[in-house]
Amino acid sequence: MTAVLRRVVGTMVIVAGVATAAATAPAGAVDHTAKSHPGPMIVGRPAPSGTSSLLAVSCGSSRRCWAVGSGADGGSASSADQHGVVDATTDGGSKWKRQSLPAPTPSLLSAVSCVDGLHCMVVGDQLTTSMTGTVLVTTDGGKRWRAAVAPAGSVDLLAVHCSTARACLTLATDGSTVWSATTLDGGATWTRGGTLPPGFTGASDLSCPGSQSCLVAGYVPSGPGHGAGAVDTTLDGGATWQPATVPAGLGLLHDVACADALTCVAGGTLSTTDTGLAPAKSALLTSTDGGRTFGAPRSPASIDDVFGVACQAARRCVAVGTVWAPTNPPTPAAGTVTSADSGTTWRATRSRFVPLGLDAVDCPTAGRCVAVGGDLVAVLTLPTATANA
Repeated sequence: MTAVLRRVVGTMVIVAGVATAAATAPAGAVDHTAKSHPGPMIVGRPAPSGTSSLLAVSCGSSRRCWAVGSGADGGSASSADQHGVVDATTDGGSKWKRQSLPAPTPSLLSAVSCVDGLHCMVVGDQLTTSMTGTVLVTTDGGKRWRAAVAPAGSVDLLAVHCSTARACLTLATDGSTVWSATTLDGGATWTRGGTLPPGFTGASDLSCPGSQSCLVAGYVPSGPGHGAGAVDTTLDGGATWQPATVPAGLGLLHDVACADALTCVAGGTLSTTDTGLAPAKSALLTSTDGGRTFGAPRSPASIDDVFGVACQAARRCVAVGTVWAPTNPPTPAAGTVTSADSGTTWRATRSRFVPLGLDAVDCPTAGRCVAVGGDLVAVLTLPTATANA
């Protein structure tokens, strides 16, 4: 069965099934802007009550964002009590509210894509009542979510990207392979696309710099308990997929993002281990040909494992993940770096109240990004002109 890496569950950080305790962000965190704190600054705060693990975030406008993952009401730590959650903000990330989902509630929500402040699609799995993927959509900014149809044969949906309110591409798995499917009617019907190259796993996000071109980062098995980073691309809307050229000996990759049709950045780790905690240097790779080839990895000292990447026009990119504290076992805290030259150089970001590793990031404006991880939401403020150190 194709492995699906779930990085954070509750306030326990999970890497391929191994957990370490993580601190909880203090309540009442104050958002400090770049005006009072020059340079990139990220400020965290607790997610809405009942949220355990946020895995993805998407902003449909400068102020409206949605974060998805899992949670448990009443503070239960039992995996049997975990269910999918959607948290939303209408002020750019300062205040968040849990949204109501239709029954039966999904087991886990893995990815979200919002094309504007009203239309979003969320995907995940429904393993508690049936071994199927699950799709939820909203057309009114989350006031009401409704269940849509999942692609036939899927047991889990790993990633989604919507180009319009009705046209979306998702990555699905049947337990042995990963393949894509498209909808042109907001999830009422799906057309199965191509299968990704054999063994590909670890997908968690799609980046689509063009109407038909998309990329996804992950890894392929290289031996028992080990994997080699991989990026797969499509130029025909998911009908076919091809592996990109990446450096030999690369560790696991977790995300990829494109600033434009040619410039993309993939992020992960130099560690090849996929069965336990393996602190290692980060890996950030840049492509200048639309994701067909990626150069040698860079490893900024201020981040140890990259899980989420977001890029904007003007060559701005942000990477979030973990910094491993030298404890036994090692404990992950948040790591965040920014680049003003599409990943050639990276600058450390100062942080407040961000004790957890971060899994995903989206940047709705040139000066503001929203990141999530565990039971934490955070706002990253960027100066108007970011200079790299």
